[in-house]
Amino acid sequence: MILVVIAAYHVVTGMLALVAPDTFFNQIGHYGLENSHYVGDVGAFMLAFGVAVGIAVVRPSWRAPILWLGALWYGFHAINHAFDTGEAKSEARGWSDTLLIGLGAVASAWLAWVSERLDAAGTDLGGRS
Repeated sequence: MILVVIAAYHVVTGMLALVAPDTFFNQIGHYGLENSHYVGDVGAFMLAFGVAVGIAVVRPSWRAPILWLGALWYGFHAINHAFDTGEAKSEARGWSDTLLIGLGAVASAWLAWVSERLDAAGTDLGGRS
């Protein structure tokens, strides 16, 4: 179930950035100067990740690698945000975004680790053997 939520979040957010980059920038990603093309690129990456997580729901062998990729992506994303906190709508928003993105990296790494352990035990994230 958690993978379905993660997939849906990334598909919806990715689609928003891809098809309505100005709205995405104004409501979610307000850092620095707006560049609709780059926002659309980010949407394409997020959409692809969401689709991959969705596939991992039904293909257990995809779970750990995709989740480790998410951990790396969110970790590097958090580092990037840490350098640009002053470019957010406010300094507080910049730091809260950085911390939440970092938490996403930790959560994705934990889910990848759990997935690897369950796979080794012959069980999936749903508890089935």
